[in-house]
Amino acid sequence: MASAPKTSAALKSRAVQIVAFALLHYLVLLVISGLIFFSSHVPPKAANLDTAILGLLQVENVLTAPRKFLLWLAPGETTPGLLSLGTSVLNSLMWGVVLATARAFWIRVRG
Repeated sequence: MASAPKTSAALKSRAVQIVAFALLHYLVLLVISGLIFFSSHVPPKAANLDTAILGLLQVENVLTAPRKFLLWLAPGETTPGLLSLGTSVLNSLMWGVVLATARAFWIRVRG
């Protein structure tokens, strides 16, 4: 019976890590979107930021790939707002799972 609390604590810790990484992913996505928005509004005569914008778009495409795949599964002219919100949450949660798993693997390899 002594191992049950350890397992429960480990699962809770894992869930907290997943949610933390999912929130971090979402924040990074917001920052990248903001950088794309602001850099696209800089006049080309002031600074040519096309290369930077294209690079940020590539990063955003990688970070939103699961969401785009989920939306591809339900094609249509009008996507309900709830589906869009749900795919955004699932996208960040998927990245949270991947990042938490990678962190656990890295700790196990190094330790």
